[in-house]
Amino acid sequence: MKMFSAIAILFTMVSTAEAWGFYDAIGDGSPIEGLTPIQSAMGGVEAMPSEWGASIFLNPAELATLPGPRISASACLVQWRTNIFGRMDYDFLITGHTGGTNFTAALPVGRDLAIQAGITRVSDFGYNGVNNWTEPTPNGGWVVTMAQVLDSWGSLWEANAGVGIKLAPWLSAGVSGGLRFGKGSWTLVRDVVDPALPLPDTTIETSWEESAPCFHAGLLMPFSFGTFGVSATSSSGMYHSRLSTGFQRDLQQLWGGTVGLEFQMQDLSAKNPALDGILFLRIPEMIKNVISTYNVGFKRATDYHHTALCMGTGSRILLGDIALDMSISWRSRSTSGIAVPEPGVCSIDDSGTYYSIGMDWEL
Repeated sequence: MKMFSAIAILFTMVSTAEAWGFYDAIGDGSPIEGLTPIQSAMGGVEAMPSEWGASIFLNPAELATLPGPRISASACLVQWRTNIFGRMDYDFLITGHTGGTNFTAALPVGRDLAIQAGITRVSDFGYNGVNNWTEPTPNGGWVVTMAQVLDSWGSLWEANAGVGIKLAPWLSAGVSGGLRFGKGSWTLVRDVVDPALPLPDTTIETSWEESAPCFHAGLLMPFSFGTFGVSATSSSGMYHSRLSTGFQRDLQQLWGGTVGLEFQMQDLSAKNPALDGILFLRIPEMIKNVISTYNVGFKRATDYHHTALCMGTGSRILLGDIALDMSISWRSRSTSGIAVPEPGVCSIDDSGTYYSIGMDWEL
């Protein structure tokens, strides 16, 4: 067992990041899926309209329906916790925190044309993990032979501008683009506890910086029976491409509410792209000037054997020209990480809670 552990550790010296689980530690970051409270309450939709606040980062075609000039600002706090359980002789416990900020200004420049500009945080790389490699003892217990601590930080931002235009009563289109930029670092510290292991204590450090163009494009097709939407986002060095499509319908049976669904794919170049499905409902409450939103859905990582749950809720309070938005959403992600070849496979479960608050001011 000692020799096997040494071989396993040597293997992870080459590909350590794979053992640490999902997006954060393997260099892809955690995408902030709720750029605004309304979007978060709708399950992180990207193709369907979410009240203009982040249109240039999601589906810029929504700008074609802009009723007037407006400024939107929001903040989001996300708390992630990851548990990773190995089937061999090691275990993990990882926690992470992240947050998001969004600020945009939008302006109609014609009856069927509007522009928008803004900045938002689109991905977080904060990750703190502890990994204990263990060996069984003769009395049936376990002893730690090596401990690893992984600490990474960083984020990606987008500064974009875009335009939305109504081409026909049944078709609106939009495009936006700008700069996706950010930086971060990655540090791994190994403490070899067992002197029988032929490995020294080790510290590995690296850093990254990115500055690349990005673009978003989308369509909205409103018909009498409902609205179809599609949007796409380009990839960059540390950010995956995305494609989303959805449908929503207004229902008078729900006091003028809206019900809809959306499907999303991430990392389109992968053999098995990550897939999300969202079902959302927006209804006016019995309390005047309050609109509530609810969502439930699933998230399937690129490892198609694992599917996880997401859900959330939020409210918009109308105060004249100002609307206050609040939401809370819970999302889970599951996948498998490989530290050494089979049977060295870990079960990795991520879960995070999004707390969002924002303001939309119609000028």
